Parts: sequence; structure tokens; C-alpha cells
Amino acid sequence: MKLSTKTKLTASIVLLCVSAIMVASLTELLPDERKLRAQSRLDLCEALATSVTFLVSKGETEQAQMQMELFGQRHDDVVSTGLRYNNMTLVAQTGGHQVHWSRGVTNREDGCYVVSIDANNGRWGELEIQFTPLYAGINRYTSSSLLKLLALVTPLLAIVCHFHFNRILRFLDPKRVVPNRVRQTLDSFAEGVVLLDHEDRIVLANDAFAKHLQRPVDALLGAKFSNLPFESTEESEGGLAALWKAAREKTELRGVTTKLLDPAGHVTAIFSVNVTRVTDDAGNYQGLMAAFADVTPLERKRAQLAAALEDLHRSKQEISNQNKELRYLATRDPLTGCLNRRTFFELFDKHWTQAKTTDAPLCAVMVDIDFFKSINDNYGHSAGDEVLRQTGALLNSIARDNDVVCRYGGEEFSLLLPGVTLQEAERIGEQVRRRVSELQFSKFSITASIGLSGVECGADDPQGLLDQADKCLYVAKRNGRNQVVRFDTVPKQLVVDESQISRTHPQTAPPPAIPFPAVSALLSAMSYRDNQTAQHSIRVSNHAAMLAQRVLGPREVYVVEIAALLHDIGKIGVPDAILLKPGPLTKEEWLQMEKHDRIGVEIINKSFKHPRLTDIVRFHHVRFDGSGGNPNDPVGEAIPVGARILTIVDSFDAMTSDRPYRKGMAIEDAVAELRRCAGTQFDPQLVEIFVELIAARGAVLSTRAKETMSNELVLSIGEQVECLIDAADAGDRKTFVALAERLRLTAEHSNVASLARAANHAIQIVNEDQQLQQLVEQSFELLTVCRAMRSNIARNQFDGRELDVPSPPVAAGKV
Repeated sequence: MKLSTKTKLTASIVLLCVSAIMVASLTELLPDERKLRAQSRLDLCEALATSVTFLVSKGETEQAQMQMELFGQRHDDVVSTGLRYNNMTLVAQTGGHQVHWSRGVTNREDGCYVVSIDANNGRWGELEIQFTPLYAGINRYTSSSLLKLLALVTPLLAIVCHFHFNRILRFLDPKRVVPNRVRQTLDSFAEGVVLLDHEDRIVLANDAFAKHLQRPVDALLGAKFSNLPFESTEESEGGLAALWKAAREKTELRGVTTKLLDPAGHVTAIFSVNVTRVTDDAGNYQGLMAAFADVTPLERKRAQLAAALEDLHRSKQEISNQNKELRYLATRDPLTGCLNRRTFFELFDKHWTQAKTTDAPLCAVMVDIDFFKSINDNYGHSAGDEVLRQTGALLNSIARDNDVVCRYGGEEFSLLLPGVTLQEAERIGEQVRRRVSELQFSKFSITASIGLSGVECGADDPQGLLDQADKCLYVAKRNGRNQVVRFDTVPKQLVVDESQISRTHPQTAPPPAIPFPAVSALLSAMSYRDNQTAQHSIRVSNHAAMLAQRVLGPREVYVVEIAALLHDIGKIGVPDAILLKPGPLTKEEWLQMEKHDRIGVEIINKSFKHPRLTDIVRFHHVRFDGSGGNPNDPVGEAIPVGARILTIVDSFDAMTSDRPYRKGMAIEDAVAELRRCAGTQFDPQLVEIFVELIAARGAVLSTRAKETMSNELVLSIGEQVECLIDAADAGDRKTFVALAERLRLTAEHSNVASLARAANHAIQIVNEDQQLQQLVEQSFELLTVCRAMRSNIARNQFDGRELDVPSPPVAAGKV
């Protein structure tokens, strides 16, 4: 193995120093520890001999024995001692002296000492002392102190020489000597040049490199390049160590970008680095040479260009977003968010072509808001805009993803329904009609007329299909509005004359109302016809009002209550043999009984002409999941909320009421049945609210009215309460107080104490708190008292059983 110059020099210096120490030891320039100890032992022997001589001269041999034992105990290197007469007879000994002494004499060990004993003016004998040998083992050749000195000096000197030569030989290695002409040539370069050894230490650096670092050239020599404030960029990920490693593995490395940092960590310059391996004549790796080209100006220009490109990209993105917004605005009606006519016809053409090509169904629906001009004239154009806005939002919420909703013009909207048959489109139209009628406005309500047609009706082009739907819309308006008309039901010979259609409400046509005298008359007729059915209707009405108060406003609660009161009015048309039969009905009798729903809807529609009231009765038997019914019936939340309420309370009373042929179900069992059918037959949310109301009141609370009064008084009070509800629903506090005062006076004059107290309490509360919520709550309180009076009249007049009248909740929500 070839040794380096540094190792050879270190070994030479160490061997030279070791040799010098050995020569000094041989020439006794260094004291020999063994000779010193031998002299010390001789002195000890003389001292012991003097003591033994004194004791022997007195004949105290035993004391001499004891003295010898004490001597051996005090000196660890004493092996044994012995005392002999002149005739070589052993008088005293310690440590098995005879054996050790014979072996030591035979082996000529250096630890055997003999001292003559003289007593009584003559030779008495001799004292023999055996020590451990000094020249045994490694001590035979040198002393232990010399070995310790060599063990300390040799490694310490080797370490010192290694580091010393390691530093000075960096600059004294002849293979690394750079001629002055080469240095001058490198200093003339504009680029920074640095030469590194195999340990990445700087051997040579030109003036340009030192100037970049703002350090003298001499201060850079010998420094590790990794300690310099350079930072690799993304192109040389892994740091400078990875850069040098890559350079060692390759012949050269070009165009690597490196940053120079100041003490604060800021970039002061950027370099493009080219690295080349340096080898000797045999091709062995010796180091690296790196050239640093200052590209700071170029990088700054590149950064400026990148920033400009980023700004350009951002501007392009903003323009793209603005163009998207402009395209949206160009295709949408700004008021309703629906598509405008131009975009609508573009999409219509595509869907028409696709429908004709694939023979797929396609329907067009025209929606017109009834009496829209009256809304603008009576309530202002802002109210009309709100109607259009809510109607457009409603249509967009109902439409599927591929449906097209357009504001066709004015108060007309158009829906394009790809893949929908005429029958399915009629169901969607009915849903739109109902949802429009349920829209809430502060001072009015609206309805819509709807016409629809499909490609199967024979239109030649998209405009022809729209004309067919528009013709249906004309028929719907001509026939009284608030209805859906299909093209296949319109007479072919019908001539459209828009001039015959009024855009305003007739001046003589009052808003939809439910006259209390008419309600009272129908209820009286039902009571005389079948008292049990009348009692059932009153209980259902009370329960429905209790539940409706949690989700609806006073006017809608009133409508729901009346609908529940009259939901079985159609039984007037059922024969007595079936209606009054005490036992279970046969299948044929049930079919006859089921006709009473259609009869009841016709009676209510003809008597009141109130669409919401009629729809509640019409759809109160529709299942929530739509199973087992007419496919055109609404499903889920599309069912009017009043109808969903009525079907729950109607079923509850039917389960808990006694019949001649069976006993009523326990309330707990009825609640369990409602929950079992929640989501299929009943609205699950309304079921839970109804169950909470029952649980909060310990099933159903019984209220018995004490007052007796005439039908005429009940009729008068009912009419006054109807006016009170309208005032509360409109938020008219002054009118509410005036009507409540009139009701209080009527009750006091007729000795109806409970109603007088309720009216007086309502006046006090509303005068103290003018919030709309108080008007709503007090109107509910008055309705509760009136229901109790109505139940009392029904008991007295028709000899029915006591009725359970639920109390209203403390507070009610408003939809």
C-alpha cells in the first residue's frame, strides 16, 4: 500500500523521537527505575540486619523472628526472609523461605540479598532476604517508566505531526504548485475561477472570485467551499454537495445556477457555474475546477420578464372571467336569472334536432302570471319585479340540469323539457302551478296559467311547438286561469283571440276568501246528516290547527282549519245505508264511500272558489312517497303543506276514536303507527312535530266551554275573528286592536266570559308589544277560544260526546 507524504513524515518524526529517548535511556541520561529500587532494597536489608543483630546478641531469636515477619508485612515486594547460623542451619524464616530461596539462588534471580550478622565479637551467621525480581518479564530489557513515557509520547507526537503536516502540506505539495504565469492568466479572466482539492478545499482562487465574495485571496485558500455563502437553486436540488458529487461522477457539469448570499440571507449575485474534474497524468481524480459567470443582470431581466408574463397571464385570466360574465349577462335575463329569448331559441334548435333525430320526447311549457298588470298598477313595479324574481327562482329550482328555463317576455316564462313525455310534463306543470300559488308576498298572492305541448302533438318546428303551448295558455286563461292545459285537449278549431283575455283583476272580483257563514252552513248540514262524522271533523280541525300553528301564518292556519273542518263534507252524498252502517263496510260499500272525496272537492270548489282550500282537500289522501296513487299527483314536499297536515291528524283521530265495531287505539299505539308510516304515507318532519305537541300536553288536553250561546252569536263571532286574522296576517296593529275591542264588547254583551278575557288580553299584549309575532300569537289564542265555543255548540246541538280541544302552543313559527 502506497503511503502518503504526510504519513511518511509523521512516522519519521515519531521514530526519531522514540530513538532519541531509547539512546538517552541506554546512556543513562534518563534514570533507570530498576537500579533505584535495587539500591532502596539494599538499604532496607541493612536496616533489618542491624535490628536482627541487636536481638540475636541478646539471645532473643523469637523477637528476631517477629521483626522479620513485621518487615515482610510492611513491604509488599518481600517474598520471604531467613536467619542462619554459620553452619547454615536455618534458625528463623518467614514466607516459606527455604523453598523460595533455593529456587531464587538456582535461577540466579536478582532479588536475593544476604547480609552478615556479627555478634559477641565474632561472626554469628547471615540474614537472607528474597524480593520479587526487578529484571523479570518486560522489565528484563527496559524499565516500566520508560515504557510509559514511550506510550505517552508516541501517539501524542503522531497526532500533532499529522495535523501540522496536514495544514502545511496543502501549500507545499509540489503537485499542487501553480506557476505564476498560470495565476496571472486566471486573474485576467472576468469569470471567477476556483480550484478545489479532493476534500473540496480551495487550493486556488482568482481575483474575480475573491472580489465577488469581497474577501482576500489568501483568506480563501484552504477554506472548504461548503462554508462559503452559496446556495443552490432548483436546478441543482440537493445543495452544493450534490453539485460537487455530480461533477465528480461526470467529466464536466455546465450551466448550473447558484446564488451568492449576504450575511442577512439576501441574494447579492447569481452565477452560472461550469465544473470540470481535475486529474493527474494517470487519470486519478485530484479535484475540481469551477468557473463562476456572473449572470445577475440576465437573471434580473428574466425575473422581470417572468413577472411581466405573470401579469399578462393574470390579465388574460381577468379578461377571460369578464368574458364569461359578459357571456352570462348576454344569455341571461338580469332580473330573473333565466335565459333570454335569443339563447333559448339557440338551445331549442339543438334539442329539437336531437329529438327529431333520436325520436326522443320533448315538451315546451308556457307559464303566465295571472293578472300581473294589476300587481304593477296596485302595488308598484317593484312588487311586480319581486314577483318575477321569485317566479324565475322557483322555475330554476324545479328544472333539471338539462332543462331550459327562459323568461319569454313580460310576465311569461317558457320551459323546455328534453326527454319528458306530455303526461310527465303535465305533472311538472301542476307542480309549478301549486308552487307558484304558495309563494309568499306581504300584500297579495299570485297564481299562474300554464299551457304545454310536445313533439308528439305534430308541430313542424320549434316555433310551432311554442305556438301550440301558447294556444294552451290562452285556453287556460280563458277558462278561469290557475290551471294547466295540454295541447291534445284543446279543440283544433279554436281561434285564439288575446283581446278577450284581461290582464287585470276584474274590479268586482274580490280576493279569495272563506266566508264563515258558508262554513257554518256546511258544517251544520254535515252535523244533521251524520253527527259522528261532524264530531270527527271538529276534532280533526282542532288537531290540524294545533299543528299548523307551528309551521304556518294565521291566514294559512285558518285555511287549513277550514279544510280539516270540511274534508269529509262529501259524505253528504253517500247513502244512509253505507254512511250510518254500524258494522264494517264491504268492498263494494268502500268503493261507494271513496267517492265522497271527489264529491267533497266539488262542493268546496263550487262553494268557495279558493284554490288552496280545494287543493288541501283534493290531495290530503296522497301518500308522501307517491306510491299507489295517480302518477299526476304531487309527491313529497310538492304536496301542499295543508294536505300533509290534514292526512296526519285525520289518520290520528281515526285510529284513536271509537267505532261501533271496534274500540279506539291507545294514543301511544297511534303515535307508533304514525312514526312507522313516516316517510311513506306521512311527512316525517310534520309527524315529529305533531308527536311533540301531543307529548308536551300529556296526550290531548280537554277544554269544556261553560258558556251557552246561539248559532247567530257564533256566526257573528266567527266573522269577526276572520277579520282579525286578516289584520294579523297583514301586520296591521291598529286594525287588529280595533277589531279585538269590538269582539270584546260583543262577548261581554253576550256574557261569553272566556272570549271577552281572551280579547282583552290580546289588546293589552299588542298595545305593549307592536311586534308582528305578538299579532300572530294573539290571533292564535282567539282562534283557540273560538274552537272551544264551536265544540261546545256541536255537543249541545247534536248531542255528541265531549270533544277534546287542544290548547295552542305558546309561540308559533311563520312560513
